[in-house]
Amino acid sequence: MIQKLTDEQKMKIIDVLNEVLFSEEEEPIDSEYITEYDILMKKKEEEFKLYLTKEDDHSNIESIIEMCNDYLKEKNNPRDKDFSSEFGLIMMYDMWINECSFWPTNNPELWNEWEKLKKIKVKKRE
Repeated sequence: MIQKLTDEQKMKIIDVLNEVLFSEEEEPIDSEYITEYDILMKKKEEEFKLYLTKEDDHSNIESIIEMCNDYLKEKNNPRDKDFSSEFGLIMMYDMWINECSFWPTNNPELWNEWEKLKKIKVKKRE
């Protein structure tokens, strides 16, 4: 059975992902130029958000919502903070972006490709 997320659930997931994973800009490789790598990583952020909010035919949705709810609960009550929900989301992203089915991830071929993209300057930063 395909489970559908409500608009509210989608927004909750995106808000938590933005806070946990994408709130701080990654230190630019080249402070003067935007590189192909910068563009790719921005695109990957959006793809990951879409991936986690798509209709799903397995129980992933429930565990994602649970992680987001746990994160928000811990955020609102810092004494209960154990970082497990944050860590779960970080692991999911790490495995997804590195195209690796286990954690810690290991994909040297992909990392080598990304290193090449870091050297390709696209335009000056504003």
